[in-house]
Formats: sequence, structure tokens, C-alpha cells
Amino acid sequence: MVEWALMTLHVFSLHHHLQGLAVVEQATGHLDGLEPRVLEQPGVRGLVLVSTCNRLELVVDADSSVDGLRDVLDAHFGGPMPWSRFGGEQALRHLFEVASGLQSMVVGEREVAGQLRRALADAQTSGSATLPLTVAMEEALRTSRKVANSTRLESAGRSVVAQGLELVGIDAWQTTRTLIVGTGAYAGAVVAALRARGVRDIAVHSSSGRARQFAAGHDVRAVDDLPQAIADAELVVTCRGKGVVIGVDDVHPGLHVLDLSLVRDVSRDVALLPDVHVVDLAAIQAHVGGRFEDDHAEAERLIDAGVAATMAKLRARIIDPAVAELRHATERIVEEEANRLPDRPLTREEAAYALRRLAARMLHTPSARARVAAEQGRTDAYLEALRELYGIGRGPDADDVDDGICPVSGYSLDDLAAGQIPMREAR
Repeated sequence: MVEWALMTLHVFSLHHHLQGLAVVEQATGHLDGLEPRVLEQPGVRGLVLVSTCNRLELVVDADSSVDGLRDVLDAHFGGPMPWSRFGGEQALRHLFEVASGLQSMVVGEREVAGQLRRALADAQTSGSATLPLTVAMEEALRTSRKVANSTRLESAGRSVVAQGLELVGIDAWQTTRTLIVGTGAYAGAVVAALRARGVRDIAVHSSSGRARQFAAGHDVRAVDDLPQAIADAELVVTCRGKGVVIGVDDVHPGLHVLDLSLVRDVSRDVALLPDVHVVDLAAIQAHVGGRFEDDHAEAERLIDAGVAATMAKLRARIIDPAVAELRHATERIVEEEANRLPDRPLTREEAAYALRRLAARMLHTPSARARVAAEQGRTDAYLEALRELYGIGRGPDADDVDDGICPVSGYSLDDLAAGQIPMREAR
């Protein structure tokens, strides 16, 4: 039962680093109708869908076998997709690593945690976030905060944008004429980061025609003539990701270029020009990598601890329905026996008889099944179950739960000793 509970968690993942940005873009273009299609499949109880510019994560609560779900996904996306699949503890670890930024383009960046948080909130609003999914996602986010607070990884990867701007080599930000090419996922973050550095002159160009709408929403200028806009700029930040749009003939000496696209917007030859300074994602990763090995190891340790604690929490959740059923059955028996009592004060003998009758009813099913277990050769297993449930035959640690709260009645032994358990109203 424990292993089954862990195996209800599955992740289907597409990431630019493994499957390529083209695959991620293809998949994210076909998300309409995906959630209800997945949720209507037999054995699927819940889904959290995480979609960003460079990854797609389907976090599913389903039965242990999801082979049929793979076929459903392939049919929805119009053909087989090269999913990375994780199940059980591996799925949980994958979520923790994603939330903590260990699988990001810049290790430690925090944007992905916000994306996961919003995805969980959306799933909770739509009703597709089950308890196991909520526990897994919330614990992954909690661990991500511990990683951010206990390591330097967040400072190393505050964001792709921030790291890139730190590397472009500009000091006089307030007077820097800046051009943003593209209105993709990073464009808004670029504007915010530039404003934080005091940049006043920001223009935006988009070949898709979205520049004016973006400019109006971010209080920047829209420009249509890209060559002229590049000629007027001191810093060009690109975030299109649709192929080279800036070549060696488009730049001028002294220009600073920040290419934030997974699929390069700027020709590699531009970086070979002596008077043009180019920073791309590879340069950002090289700048960050190699200097935070100890922090990375600490992050892994925190993730190990978080995964172990979450597994224990998910295991504990398995027993909740059984405890609720046990509480209901016990209260029903007590109610039936209480209804047999006379509507007057009881003598000591009557009270003792009522308690013995209640005990006999409570022990009837376990006693009858003990005989069946003996007849079927399962005596040892049954006795072990009795020892686990009632502490029968256990050693000095048999009292290790006496100070706890009974999950069935909701009371402790101290409540009983102090007479704090309320009497049921007389019938």
C-alpha cells in the first residue's frame, strides 16, 4: 500500500535542454483541451500543468500504470513526443529540483518557483489538484525557499536577465539607449530589470506586430525600423528565440548585445567583431558555473531531506481514509450500545455489563478473523498485526504512543484520566 501511494505521482516532462526548444514550442502550442482529456482517463485523479517558455511539466496523480496515458498524450499532440518520464520518488525528486532551480538555464533562478506556484493555484481553482499533488508541490516549493535562504544559488541565478545585464559591461545605465528585440517571455522582465538600473530610454521592436501593444503596457517606445533602431542603440537585448535576426551588417562599433534566446537571435559571427560586446546564455551559464559547488551540494542535501520528509507525509496520508472509517464504525457501535441503556442512573453492575458488552462487540470481528487466519496458516502474520495494533506482546517501548492523541476518538489518555471526555447525552 505504501509503495502504491508513492507510485500515484507521475511526471511527463519536456525541457529545452533535453528535448530542444522546438519540441517544447510544438507541445505548448497544443495545450487547449489537454487538461480535461487527461483527467477523463481511467485511473487519473489529478493534474497540475506547468507550461513555461522552455519547459512543459505534466504532474499527474494516477494509478501505478500510466502506459495508456502515454498513448493519450501522443494522440493529443499529433504524434509521439520524447517525454522524460518520472514516477514515484523519482517524480518527487524531479519536482524538487525544478522548484529549486537546479534544472534551470541559470542554476538557482527563482522564476520557476513562481511558475510552479501559479500552476498549483490554477489546478486548485479548477479542482484538478488532489491532496498528493498539493502536498508534493507545496513541499517542493518549501524546499526551494530553504535552498534560496541557505545557499548562494539565488544570488548566482537571480534571473537570466539580471545575470546577463551584469555581464554586458555597461556602467552609465541612466543614459544608455536600449532596444529590446522581441516581446517573448523575457521581455517584461528585461524592462523591469532595466528600470531597476535607472535606464530611461527603452524602445521595443517586434516583427510579429506586438510591439505597440507591449510598449503601451510597459511605458516604452515602439519602433518599426529595426536597422535604424539598432543604429541608435547602445544596448540591444534580444528575446525572440525564432532564429537569427541580427547579423554582422546590422551592428556598429561600441554596441553591447545581450541575447537571451535559446535559439540564437544574434549571429555567432557578431561576437567575433572586435568592437562589439556580445553576451549570450552560454556566457551566462559559464559565468555562474564552477563557483558554487558547495552551494549546489547543500541544495542537494536539502532536497534529499525534503523528499524524504514528503515521502513520509504521503505515506501517512494513506491511512487517513482507514482512520475515518474506523472512527465511523466505532462511533456507530458506541451509539447502538448507548441506545440500549435505560433512561436512569446506572448501577455499578449495569455499567460494568454495558462496558463488557461494548468490549465484546469491539473484539468480535478481530477474534473471528483470528480463527480464520489460524485455519489458513496465517497465524504469525495475524499475531504481528495484533502486536502492531494493540501493543500485545511488545517490549519496553509498548508505551511509546501513550502520550499521543488517538486519531479515532481525538482524545489522549490524559483526557481520560482527568475526566475531560464529555458524556453522550442520555436518550
